Amino acid sequence: MKKILLFAAAALSFAGCAEDAPTPGPADDAGKFAEMSVPSSFGWKTTASVACNFTAPQPTRVYVAAEQGAEPFASFMVGGDADPVKLNVPAATRTLCVSCRTESGVSPQVAVPVTSDGAFCSLDPKAASGTRAGIGNDDEASVDEGLIYIPARWNGWGTLMFEDLWPAYGDFDFNDFVVNYKIQLYMQNKNKVDAMLIGVRVKAVGGSIPYDLCLAMKGVKGGEIDQIEPYNSKNAPEAELVALNSPNYVKEPAVLKFLNIRENANRPAGAAYVNTEEGYEMPEDRLAEASFMVYFRNSIAIEDVAFDTFDFFLTRDRESDGRRIEIHRGGFEPTPAATADYNALAGQSAYTDRAGRFYYSNDGLVWAINIPFDIQHAYEKTDFLKAYPQMLEWAQSGGAVAQEWYLHGVEKHLVKRK
Repeated sequence: MKKILLFAAAALSFAGCAEDAPTPGPADDAGKFAEMSVPSSFGWKTTASVACNFTAPQPTRVYVAAEQGAEPFASFMVGGDADPVKLNVPAATRTLCVSCRTESGVSPQVAVPVTSDGAFCSLDPKAASGTRAGIGNDDEASVDEGLIYIPARWNGWGTLMFEDLWPAYGDFDFNDFVVNYKIQLYMQNKNKVDAMLIGVRVKAVGGSIPYDLCLAMKGVKGGEIDQIEPYNSKNAPEAELVALNSPNYVKEPAVLKFLNIRENANRPAGAAYVNTEEGYEMPEDRLAEASFMVYFRNSIAIEDVAFDTFDFFLTRDRESDGRRIEIHRGGFEPTPAATADYNALAGQSAYTDRAGRFYYSNDGLVWAINIPFDIQHAYEKTDFLKAYPQMLEWAQSGGAVAQEWYLHGVEKHLVKRK
């Protein structure tokens, strides 16, 4: 695994991205999050899975970038006995920029349309090479390594935002627990995954309930987790990632738990929370970060580690009665350890969905959202629709319009970057 670690060292940096800054949004007339009316079938997804229907006359390495000239966020094999690949991209994506390894280098990037049926492209590994724009230099990491970045940008952060009062409604500022994530999947030449590098950065903790962050990998059995190694940390010296069910006989989905990342000794004096209050904003280099290498006992099929199978959630055991409370994104079921408690708590709440959909409210609302970019979060007690007014149009349309609402926030309602 030395090659993987060397490549990861070059790839996994924790710098913020200026391109993720929001553009000015409209006035504060969006109403309140809890009063929204959304279609009953709305899934709150900001990303979509795109089938890469690429063909080549012989086994060929392909590179996929989010835009022309950008570094590729995916490198995998096409042709031969390589498994087909689906990529998780922002729902607003209309094109992918594709190039391939040729006999003399790398072909020029070609803009490939994204449709509901996928992205279609015929590759010619004997074509003349173009520039190496978007591929990198030979003295850096090898471009012949199978790799997929999640979210779908080279070394970019995604953002998970949670409300922590499930099964009740809260203030819907979605800053009770805000965490950035980035994932790298390392693949062999048949596009099966041998290992992953996962990094998290706790951007804000605006709630006092002591939840921990977990990841349930719905396509990976607990027994398929071989080893977890600390890779890097900043402002989180005791951070750990532990497998909760890794004996090799375990058939249930693997559950990983992040420990000692919630508290931050850099929190300014006088602040009640972490990075949610005006006047107590924290620089990004003072936030808690940690990354870990996760190795699998055997190679995993690429579809079993697609982002749609990654269930990030919060968990705690309630002191009053010992019930385990988990908060997942809409549609993900609780873990087996929390199923009975979920049924009991959901049954007592007037807010939970009577149709039985996991972690949706009766009004089709959710307690957790995923964004495929590093976005700013709202100040304490700020209704999320004031911070991101275009979310209203997106949600009420069932995700059909305003798909990039998260790039159009209202600056005065968003915690300032330092």
